[in-house]
Amino acid sequence: MLNTLRLSISDIPKISGILQTKINHTAQFFLNSPLVLDCQDLGDKCANLDFSALYKVVKSVGFVPVGVRNVPDDCLKYIKQSEWAIMRAATKPSRKKNTGKVDEPKANRVEVISRPLRSGQQIYAPEGDVVILHQTSSGSEILADGSVHVYGTLRGRVLAGVNGEKSARIFCQSLQADLVAIAGCYQLLDDADTELKGQAAMIRLEAGKLIFEPLA
Repeated sequence: MLNTLRLSISDIPKISGILQTKINHTAQFFLNSPLVLDCQDLGDKCANLDFSALYKVVKSVGFVPVGVRNVPDDCLKYIKQSEWAIMRAATKPSRKKNTGKVDEPKANRVEVISRPLRSGQQIYAPEGDVVILHQTSSGSEILADGSVHVYGTLRGRVLAGVNGEKSARIFCQSLQADLVAIAGCYQLLDDADTELKGQAAMIRLEAGKLIFEPLA
């Protein structure tokens, strides 16, 4: 999963301040995370941006600079002089002609992991749920387009509904995660207002807020 910084200004100190604020608020989540620059909204300001300086700023605050996308042709020369890689723009899927037929609903996939998740390991379940039959370690990361079920101690970072599915949930037998997230709503467990740390819990999203509930 790549973090994207959509640039609309070329002021390096201001960009640095914004990134630093983001790191300060959710340090454990964003620290050492990859970051891509998106220049689509930058327009003519692209020529005034010092990409080499921005590369150093991104590294200094704790992100890992990856590349730049949606770059105007007249700015390519500035990026080539820096450490940034130039990424190809994603191709948009072609729209299907309306034939009057109703598509059949897609089955929700479930990925089952029958081993413990160790520190530094990442699991991603696209288009469905992930079920982990053992514990997860601090420093691990779980991502799922659907819900996450952990039949053991949940540590590390866990992100459900990563493509915006607000009905996704997180279930675990012992809640000890560093960070939990559903549909882009993040919460550091140390800052969470819950008494369920170390207990069986379910986490859901309601009105833009993560709700922690006990599992009977």
